[in-house]
Amino acid sequence: MSQTAGSAPLKLSQLQNFCKRDPAGYKEDYDAQSRRLTSLVGILLLSPNADPSPSLVELIQFMAAVSSSSYKGEESDRVAALLMELLVGTSNSSAAANESAATIPLLQSTIPLAALQLHRDIRKACVSALILMRNKGAVPPLRLLQSFFQLMAVVPDKNLRESLYHHIVNDIRNINKNGKKDEKLNRTIQSFFHRIVAASANESTAGAEDSPTDYAAKRAVQMICDLYRRNVWNDERSVHILATAAGSPNASVASRALRFFLNIEEAMALDQQSSEAKEWEGIDNINLHLHSKKTQAKKRVIEKQIKNRQRKQNAREHGIIANREDKGVEASKKLFPAIELLHDPQGLVETILKRIKSSGSNTYKFEVKMLMLNFVTRVVGNHELILLPLYPLLQRYMGGHQRDVTAILAYSVQSCHQYVPPEEIYGILKTIAHNFITERCSEEQMAVGINAVRSICARVPSVLSTEEDEKDEDGREISSSWDVEAFTRDLAGYAKHKDRSISIAGRGGGDFFWGG
Repeated sequence: MSQTAGSAPLKLSQLQNFCKRDPAGYKEDYDAQSRRLTSLVGILLLSPNADPSPSLVELIQFMAAVSSSSYKGEESDRVAALLMELLVGTSNSSAAANESAATIPLLQSTIPLAALQLHRDIRKACVSALILMRNKGAVPPLRLLQSFFQLMAVVPDKNLRESLYHHIVNDIRNINKNGKKDEKLNRTIQSFFHRIVAASANESTAGAEDSPTDYAAKRAVQMICDLYRRNVWNDERSVHILATAAGSPNASVASRALRFFLNIEEAMALDQQSSEAKEWEGIDNINLHLHSKKTQAKKRVIEKQIKNRQRKQNAREHGIIANREDKGVEASKKLFPAIELLHDPQGLVETILKRIKSSGSNTYKFEVKMLMLNFVTRVVGNHELILLPLYPLLQRYMGGHQRDVTAILAYSVQSCHQYVPPEEIYGILKTIAHNFITERCSEEQMAVGINAVRSICARVPSVLSTEEDEKDEDGREISSSWDVEAFTRDLAGYAKHKDRSISIAGRGGGDFFWGG
């Protein structure tokens, strides 16, 4: 029942307990606190820089907890709209409230000045209250997504950004937990993420400062990478969003997506090994009760744990043996499932390669260019694409004193496949031979160069073919400037070099070229 005129006023914690027990009986007291909250919020909006009332934070938490449990429905929607108005302004909150489940408005990069100048304690209390209401199911997920992304993009509060990021990721994980995926909701959220990433790619320019949309795109890419790694969003739609980010002119957005494609399988394998190790550690530790009283119940528990450990150990050994077996060439090619899911790999690598060639020396850092080259060459080799301008570009980075030249050689190897024209490979082989396989180079450089040549020839066997020689009008063969037989004999001759690493590389090349 409602408190009488002569009774002492109830504390908010007490009123919360009473509203939970008897919602109808204490509705008047709740309405009084609701009018009080509306009044305090109106005063705060007039002077957002002023120190807030000490009881306002407690009142916000009280209204969120009670409205989402005892008065869910119109009352909880009104409280959520009031808190969103306090966070992102009137127009933005009304747009979020009127959205349908099929679409979400594109992210707005600005919020009103009153919301931007809001005291950090009040902003933190509002965010915590909305998260509480969302966890209780009083607020739909799409309603909070846009508002929280606006806060992450505009408000320069690191702790708040991390809190919002973890909430969005955990909320999406909870939506898809226990194998029950809401495909319609997932498509809507992924569409929102894709629109943010695409807007950043269209608006940003190479070398410019990051805008709020760029920061939101970075956060969206990071969320998708995290969800893919946790096997929540590992479908083609997620890969398509990350492919759009990889083609962005913004270096930060593109780098996050490129690192995902290059390292995600290794990270997921490490996660699986870690989980298996923890599971085995829990099974392997058996309490034998060496220093306690022996009973029949304890004995049965110990025997059951020993049998379980033996069964898990046998399964573990069978798995290790199965992984050691040769699964064939076709299985070894499918090493990068994320790259395999790319919708238009040819168009993507052409866009990135064009950006590498057209960018100046100060547009992108050297590390970013190496990331782009690594991604382009890996996609070309995995999908067996024809990208002829790539190979002259790789030759530009093959100087003897070039930074990270061993990585460039590795990129050159992984960009080769059986469909590459031999004429494109001849230039790379000549460059490697001139810059690495000469007596003026160090032993390490020579060994690396010989191994690189052998790997390239193994991937493109047509470069070793001498059957299709050019002929003149009279049918006589024209001597080619590239003598393959002499080149391979020179490499095989390094098998007798005094340096061990060079002799091993030369012996391997001789066995490959001449069959031992």
